[in-house]
Amino acid sequence: MNNKSILNIAILAHVDAGKTTLTEQILFQTGSLKNVGDVNKGTATSDFLDVEKQRGISVIASHLSFVYKDIRFNIIDTPGHADFISEVERSLIAVDVVVMLISAADGVQAQTKVLWQLLDKLSIPRLIVVNKIDRIGLVLDDVIDNIGKELSIETACIQKVDNEASDDVSISPLMDDNSTKIDDSLMESVANVDDDLLEKYLVGEEINSDYFLSIYRKSVNLKKLIPIMFSVAKTGLGVIDILNELLSLFYKPQVVDSDLSAVVFKIEHNAVLGKLSYLRVFGGSIHKKQLIYNNNKDISEKVNLIKSVFSNKLIDVVSAASGDIIAVTGFSEAMVGDVLGNGELPRSFNFDNQAVLTVEVKAVDDNDYFALSEALTILDVEDPQLQFRWYKDEREFHLKINGWIQIQILEQILLDRFALHTSFEAPKVIYKETPSKQGFGRGNYTMPKPCWAVIKLLIEPAERGSGIEYSSLVGVNDALLKYQKEVERTISKALEQGIKGWEVTDLKITLVEATDHVIHSRAGDFVIVTPMAVMNGLQDLGTDLLEPIMSFEINATDDLLGQISGDLHRMRAKFDQPTFEGSIVKITGRIPAATSLEYPVQLASRSGGKANIQMRFLCYEKVAEDLGQVRDYKGISPLDRAKYILKVRNAIR
Repeated sequence: MNNKSILNIAILAHVDAGKTTLTEQILFQTGSLKNVGDVNKGTATSDFLDVEKQRGISVIASHLSFVYKDIRFNIIDTPGHADFISEVERSLIAVDVVVMLISAADGVQAQTKVLWQLLDKLSIPRLIVVNKIDRIGLVLDDVIDNIGKELSIETACIQKVDNEASDDVSISPLMDDNSTKIDDSLMESVANVDDDLLEKYLVGEEINSDYFLSIYRKSVNLKKLIPIMFSVAKTGLGVIDILNELLSLFYKPQVVDSDLSAVVFKIEHNAVLGKLSYLRVFGGSIHKKQLIYNNNKDISEKVNLIKSVFSNKLIDVVSAASGDIIAVTGFSEAMVGDVLGNGELPRSFNFDNQAVLTVEVKAVDDNDYFALSEALTILDVEDPQLQFRWYKDEREFHLKINGWIQIQILEQILLDRFALHTSFEAPKVIYKETPSKQGFGRGNYTMPKPCWAVIKLLIEPAERGSGIEYSSLVGVNDALLKYQKEVERTISKALEQGIKGWEVTDLKITLVEATDHVIHSRAGDFVIVTPMAVMNGLQDLGTDLLEPIMSFEINATDDLLGQISGDLHRMRAKFDQPTFEGSIVKITGRIPAATSLEYPVQLASRSGGKANIQMRFLCYEKVAEDLGQVRDYKGISPLDRAKYILKVRNAIR
């Protein structure tokens, strides 16, 4: 692979904006495909799963590559549906720049804003492409105004569109490297974000094209200015212009001589090769049989095979270097987000997307019980957000999900990949717990011998959204450090279920007392006693129930305002003053997930398609117990001391 000439891009968009169609045209016009695939016919190159072909939507990110002007492009076509936002997040680990595709027929959608905020958080360079500019009835100037207003950005249209909203639409550049005259509207857009250029422009000073282009490119790379381009993906109009602009703005030769730095952004299980770890290499190089250090796991694992990726095709290569996207075998312990090597990374990759629904999945045939557990374990490694839980005492399998579409897709994947017929229960909202007040949790495990572990925990409520904070005030003369480490490692596991059956969060736990025994203590004793101390403390203190809150945006015709306002009040929503644009009303606010789970379908149905709502997770907030849901503890609770000890000592099943 040529590590000096690579550009990694992702195409993001709201569902149905034309991402996969644009990808097909890019591959076709650069000679990587002989024929253009069709999403609706299930022949798109990047939609290779049966479920994608059947439904005409992307559900996983596909990885493709092509060569244009001697530069290798690695391109990632991402899902557009909100249920698969975690797949988009993982894909962004690998890219240098994003093409944000916006349908001219729809403008900026709520999901577009979610994606844009994610790009802001990761500080990824981007350009906007307005697609479907041939759609009858659209007014392109209104679309451009909508983009700037809804995304709160400074934009610069770098192309001119003639005969918009017709089959005769055409696109021409407002500037290129050989330009001597600069379009006034483009000059004003760039001057708006650069004081030096603005001063020269206002006093009438002559501005040469080289100087202007340098200011333009600098402003775009600093994300002060977002360029807007245009396309008709179904015909391929504008495709080559987009590639040229990506190269002009964002291509930089990769750093060759540096320490290895790479990130695992995807895990996949291949029927022949086994576990595949997809990597983006940011620096250094990787070779077959090389021992690679995993920072997250503090282990080193050997590379067996290295594969370049084109859709679902894997091609053998002997090495990879800075800029490459590859799949490797041999990393049995690797997980999504693991950082490899000792080199520096260009940005952090921490995400805060949370699933707010949990669903139980069952095998239709009880004989498939263990086969289903194996399949769900594999899917959980591939998508860590699923957070698969197997409650063996109840013989229940639970997953965390984002919505109904994801359930349907999972059901189809379990059938297609694993030949398993499954049924999914109705999804339920995921509540959480937090301590009601400050206090102590005590635990002692001194019988039956040999064992000895005694601890006392200070449990304190913490700021909402802070998670779990642990510390120790115990000296090594009271309890050996290795035993204290077992307490620390067990805390998160002990908090997976509280006294109301939900995960406990937003608290500080301090180990304030602990004793061991020189003869009888074992590390496992402190693993056993920690959940008992935690649950005893929570039972004494009590816990408050927390419910997930969603931010929402509703767009509807103004005649529906009264009906929608009534709905929102009934659902305990809090919302801002509605805003109007012509006959369209927009309402934004926050709403409990529990009351609004069915509302998107209800709203679309009752309004005859004249209203829609987009929601995303915002935070967890305290809720009265009678408005929330308490559930039974799964398994044997540490509060049932005798049975719990027998269970963890494998004395009962």
